Amino acid sequence: MGRSQDPAWTKGTVALTAARERGDIDRKFQNDLTVTRSMIDRLGLEKELHGHMGCVNCLEWNYDGSILASASDDLHVILWDPYRYKELHKIATGHTGNIFSVKFVSNDTLATCAADGTVRVRNTAGTSLLECSCHCGRVKRLASPPDNPNLIWSAGEDGVVIQHDLRTSHRCNAVNTNVLVNLIKHLGRYAEAKCVAVNPRRPYQLAVGANDCYARLYDTRMIKLSRGHQTRVPTSQMLFDRQNVLCSRAGHGDPDNDVPKAAVQYFAPGLLSLYYHILAIKENIMIFI
Repeated sequence: MGRSQDPAWTKGTVALTAARERGDIDRKFQNDLTVTRSMIDRLGLEKELHGHMGCVNCLEWNYDGSILASASDDLHVILWDPYRYKELHKIATGHTGNIFSVKFVSNDTLATCAADGTVRVRNTAGTSLLECSCHCGRVKRLASPPDNPNLIWSAGEDGVVIQHDLRTSHRCNAVNTNVLVNLIKHLGRYAEAKCVAVNPRRPYQLAVGANDCYARLYDTRMIKLSRGHQTRVPTSQMLFDRQNVLCSRAGHGDPDNDVPKAAVQYFAPGLLSLYYHILAIKENIMIFI
């Protein structure tokens, strides 16, 4: 009798599990068990929730999974009952630009950020708790530690990560000490913070993604907040300051704003890291010439 060309462990999940226990497979097991043909065949659209008048850019579940929040280019956040497919609340956020991120700070408190450069926090009834315009560029992502519903971190294309504390009153001005990370000081004048994420097991660890090849992991316990880099000003002046004045000391170790070396780790694929290092060397040579 002829033997099958495929090994027995390709026949199903139970066989895959047994093969892993015997040590017959490693990553192949992970790949095949993550996406199986039977799982794909079972996938299907359960329900479409209609309510927004623009692109839906972001979604967020509350902590117990009972409410789904959606945020859109129509400048609204809608709270849904995902099990009855019912709209619970439609919240006018007050933003004037596309909403990029929505975050449950607690089960009844929502934070949003948008292309208008603002971060806004409201309760589910729509009452405003915070309106911050300290960023001078689009604000792309928000994060909040699960053990502290009063803290929010926002990442903006102005190159900074700002910490918002709901326990204190806030007014946007140049003397605020609310900047957690200033990438302009380390990455250069075109630095943009693109995303942030909190480690749920170690809430003091904050990962930051920027417009380079590195994922940065910060220990927020070791970082002293610094002053905001500027107040909001007309766009032309804002861009000039950002690309010239604010970056004149980039990389020179400003003691009032630098993150301690022990507070950050860098992660990047080896080839990309080497590529960016070569580009940096070339840029420094061109500046010198």
